Amino acid sequence: MTALAAREAYRLWAPTYETENAITHLEQDAVSRFGPSPAGKRLLDAGCGTGRRLAASGAARAVGVDISPEMLAHGRANQQLSSALLIEGDICAMPLPSGVFDLVWCRLAIGHVPALEAAYAELARVAVPGAAVVVTDFHPAAHAAGHRRSFRSADGVVEVAHYPRSAEAHVEAARQAGLALRARLDAAIGPSVRHFYEQAGRKHLFAEHDGLPVVLGLRFARDG
Repeated sequence: MTALAAREAYRLWAPTYETENAITHLEQDAVSRFGPSPAGKRLLDAGCGTGRRLAASGAARAVGVDISPEMLAHGRANQQLSSALLIEGDICAMPLPSGVFDLVWCRLAIGHVPALEAAYAELARVAVPGAAVVVTDFHPAAHAAGHRRSFRSADGVVEVAHYPRSAEAHVEAARQAGLALRARLDAAIGPSVRHFYEQAGRKHLFAEHDGLPVVLGLRFARDG
């Protein structure tokens, strides 16, 4: 299977993107547990997709940046996102001023970026000193086990281009950008996502995948 570049893949994924799956469920739970609450903060979601995670954030100011105009169009049609600003842009060169956000998210997006250092430099640039920067990625252990970032479209399974990196590579790129690691979380397949397997008619695969880390979560602090 030939993997599609992120812009093209997410154009196809946009109509069904907001349907939760095991990966997105575990990622959301991870961020809720180890990331600071966005309530009352100036929040940026870099690689926001449709912006769906901004809707219930409680942020004082919510901004999302994404490379896919189709994903953003779906987000703008969502009445719950009327107060959020959704901007088309590359997370390696965001059309935003420096030092304006108290909390920066980059969730399941950085793995699609070839230039890891450039992405972290941008995440650090837009954050105020002392801000939290929360990054999640498809876990390298899942990639090593043969799993891929993919989704189902009308034409079958579509794979999204992804660059697997170790946690150490993330931490080093972040350090070069002025971000210090504060917490790490490895979210694995377990009972909380069994129902996704059952709904997909793949209950037989749950035992095989049980315990496999599929989401890497990292929380950094911007040097002050």
